[in-house]
Amino acid sequence: MYPHRTIMLKSLPVILGILGLLFGLSCYLLEKHAISNEWHYFYWSVFFIIQTIVGVAYGLLIRRLYHLVYTDSLTQLWNRKYFFEMLKQELRCPDANATTFLFMLDMDNFKCINDTYGHQAGDEALKTLAAVLQDNTHPSGFAARLGGDEFALLLRNTTEETVYARADTIRKTVNSQLAVYNSTISIGIVSSTAATSSDKLLALADQALYSAKVHKDCIVFSK
Repeated sequence: MYPHRTIMLKSLPVILGILGLLFGLSCYLLEKHAISNEWHYFYWSVFFIIQTIVGVAYGLLIRRLYHLVYTDSLTQLWNRKYFFEMLKQELRCPDANATTFLFMLDMDNFKCINDTYGHQAGDEALKTLAAVLQDNTHPSGFAARLGGDEFALLLRNTTEETVYARADTIRKTVNSQLAVYNSTISIGIVSSTAATSSDKLLALADQALYSAKVHKDCIVFSK
C-alpha cells in the first residue's frame, strides 16, 4: 500500500472517534443552556463517551472491510483488484522524476507441487513466495497476488541496476526455500516508460514473463 493510504487507514478509527467527540461537544454547546440541573453534566459525559466509542468502532469496521476487499486471504498480500487500481493510478499520475518498474512472477512447475505433495504443500509454497516478495518490497512499492501462482510487484524511485539486483535476490531466495519441492520462479520486468496505459504495460510484462518461462528459473527485462 502506498504511504498516504496506509496512514489514512491506520488513523481512521482515531479520526472517526475525534469526529464523534466533536459532534457531541457541538451538541452540548448548543444545548448547554437548555438544561440546568445536577444531572446535566453526567448525561452529556455519557453521550460524549458513547459518540467516541461508536466513532472508533466504525473506523475499525471500515478498516477491516477494506482489508478483506483488497487482500488475498491465503498470502495476505494485496489482491488483483488492488493491484490494477494502483497500477492505473500510477500511470495516470506519473512522477516525472521517478520510474516505476513492474514485475510479473510465476512459479515454475507449480502444478507438480500440488500433484506430488498435495494442495496444502502448494499453499505453503505460495505463502513462502509471498513472504519473500514482502521482504524485498521497496518502501514505495508493493507486492500482490494476481491469482494462482502468479504474482506482481511494483517498485518506484529506483534504477534498472537496483531492480535487476532485487529480482535476482528474490529468484535465488525463493529457489533456495522451494528446493524441497524442486521448484523455481520466472520473472518478467518492464519499465513504466515502455507504455502509457496499464493494459499495454501489463501486456509487455506478460510477454517478458512468457519469455522467462520458456527457459524457466530466469529473469527477462523488457526495455
